[in-house]
Amino acid sequence: MEQEANIRKVIELYTQGTYEGNASKLEDSFHEKAVMNGYLGGQVLLATPDIFIAEICKSPMNQTDFNYDPIVTELSIEDKVATVTLVETYPDGMSFTNYFHLIDDGNGWKIISKTFTSR
Repeated sequence: MEQEANIRKVIELYTQGTYEGNASKLEDSFHEKAVMNGYLGGQVLLATPDIFIAEICKSPMNQTDFNYDPIVTELSIEDKVATVTLVETYPDGMSFTNYFHLIDDGNGWKIISKTFTSR
């Protein structure tokens, strides 16, 4: 139960950082060796979280009247690894399904991989 709570805290840190355009919160949610891959508007993106963080910080959602309501649809834990599926919509109307892999490397839970698709 404690593991799940700690994993949810990492995902909450990610969603807060996304909503606020807060680079520190986003950086703290990702492991230093994290990767981020997926499809953005039909184009494949293979990168680190740095590009995402820079883009999110340009136009914080909390400075608009947008109702950001991310939803965790799945969470699975096996020992010191976990998966979380998060669905979210952005102010431009684009929706994302995010598949996070998290790891506890002895220093707490962090996102090690984010794979996503947009529509």
